[in-house]
Amino acid sequence: MHSLRNRLGFLPTLAFAILVSACVYDFQPDIMGQSGYVAVEGDILIGEQCSFSAHLSTRLDLEGSRDTSLICSFRVESSDGAVFPCQDGIVDLTSASLALEYRLVVNVSKPFSRTYVSSWAPVQFSPPIDSLSWSVNDDGARMWVNVSTRSDSETGYYRWTASETWEYHPTYGVTHFFALAGTEYRGRVFKNDAIVEFEEGDNTYYCWDSAQRSDIMIGSTEGLSEDRLVNFGIYSFDNADIKVSHIYSVELSQFRLTEEAYRYWSTLKDNTTNVGGLFSPEPAEMRGNLVNIDDPDELVLGYISVTTVARERLYVDNYVTRFSRWRGPSYGFKNLFPEEYREYYGWQYRPAWYSESVEKWVWLPKECVDCRAFGGTKNRPSWWINQDK
Repeated sequence: MHSLRNRLGFLPTLAFAILVSACVYDFQPDIMGQSGYVAVEGDILIGEQCSFSAHLSTRLDLEGSRDTSLICSFRVESSDGAVFPCQDGIVDLTSASLALEYRLVVNVSKPFSRTYVSSWAPVQFSPPIDSLSWSVNDDGARMWVNVSTRSDSETGYYRWTASETWEYHPTYGVTHFFALAGTEYRGRVFKNDAIVEFEEGDNTYYCWDSAQRSDIMIGSTEGLSEDRLVNFGIYSFDNADIKVSHIYSVELSQFRLTEEAYRYWSTLKDNTTNVGGLFSPEPAEMRGNLVNIDDPDELVLGYISVTTVARERLYVDNYVTRFSRWRGPSYGFKNLFPEEYREYYGWQYRPAWYSESVEKWVWLPKECVDCRAFGGTKNRPSWWINQDK
């Protein structure tokens, strides 16, 4: 997942404190030439468990790392006087009424003492996702993930977040691994260096990785005859992306926005696209719906929506799409003597297969045979579509 950090101008850092239950999503823009704004991230999701974060914005043109964290507490209040505190990083709104209005209260204790509140807002009801689908451009260069949804309203404003998981493979599958002396494997401890055969189910060929997309994904039916989106493209992949090299899955979360919230996210998206241009929005134009109760003129960044969530999962199998052109590396073949094994292992080479013709093991760079070299793990999700790897 590519980062937006180096493409933004005049924007706040909206970093995470906690990742819990799809309420807070990884989006970390910075401000060019400005710093010190309070930025709050999260949404009041009725029927969910939520978390929120607050940071000080930073400047892209300042070198070195800076502590931008705030020590603060959060709570959600309802219009009937109920209070939903943040406990262990979670605000539990699973039993919150859909008929009330809500707001977020943020109490900052360090490095200063301030209280921020979001505006009272009724619950926006997110309609179900009718379908998720994929499509490939005519030139075969990009694949799109598309959403279809509809409601009985005249106009709908929507935002989506995407939690991605993908299965991928290295170039070569191998049946053996190199065990250093003292290595323990399935109850065996090897006294000497050895090339050992994997037990059934153990391999370095199948890996899984995951990420939260940082794209700002919004859409509306403004100007249409009905509140209906059909195969609306929300993000896309290049055909060289490892994510779609084998099996890709996304859980899409859909949020219904007010028109004001939609305008905020639209401005934010425009600003990430038009980096540092002559007509880029000034920070004041990024004002959301949070205020300092003692200083209403203070610019506070972030928009807290009150909404329900609709979710849907999509699987995309490259065996079906034939879209991917991603290829792992295949170079650096070495026919090694046993006395060379340890040295090349330290150079990140791994045994690939035994060559009968030269009576030696062929070794390759780790990224050619070990899927973990690309950052993923062997931890297959319990809900994954195929459980036989």
